[in-house]
Amino acid sequence: MIVVKFIIVAVISYLLGSLNFGVILSCKLAKEDVRSHGSGNAGSTNMLRNYGKGMAAFTMAGDMLKVIVAIFIAFLIIPDADLEKEFINTAFAENSRIIVKCFSGFFCVLGHIFPCFFNFKGGKGVATSGGMVFMIDWRIALILLAMFIVVVAITKYVSLGSLIMAFFYPVFIFAFYQDVVLTLIAVVFAVVVFVAHRSNIVKLINHSESKITDKKKKDS
Repeated sequence: MIVVKFIIVAVISYLLGSLNFGVILSCKLAKEDVRSHGSGNAGSTNMLRNYGKGMAAFTMAGDMLKVIVAIFIAFLIIPDADLEKEFINTAFAENSRIIVKCFSGFFCVLGHIFPCFFNFKGGKGVATSGGMVFMIDWRIALILLAMFIVVVAITKYVSLGSLIMAFFYPVFIFAFYQDVVLTLIAVVFAVVVFVAHRSNIVKLINHSESKITDKKKKDS
């Protein structure tokens, strides 16, 4: 029974993740698809370059909110009583709630990157992953956010800030929880973000990556 519930959570989380707010807002308000501009990415950075701070902020808020909603729904489907019953006396017992958050968050991020509603071409999952981290541990989220702001302020590379956050996420998970399972799950998220940014990594190495101050060019 618990397996069926996890499958339902995965499907709902993926569908919510597929509600890509960059595409929705650009099509509804600007009457064009943001993916036809700049990097072709449907994330908040491309929205910022092409439509300004307001649209970028709404995009980021929406992409974070959907994972928060997905996690709340996950706990309606898999309540604490089920977790206690299924995971008691197992290695997952102590952090079972965090595991559910990660599970729901993972499929929401996959939906964001590969949205079924928009031809499986979405964003890179940073804002959505960030929303999940806030749900898991606000302390870690604030530390990573501070690191992101400092890196972007110094280098002007949003992609580099995103990669730094992804790299240090499993480091802080291990530092705060000393849990191998949670750390391995965090590593999976870091890998997903790095894979989604593979083209940006090449550009950073070749010194051809666009900065946040650039306008309507290829971005992160």
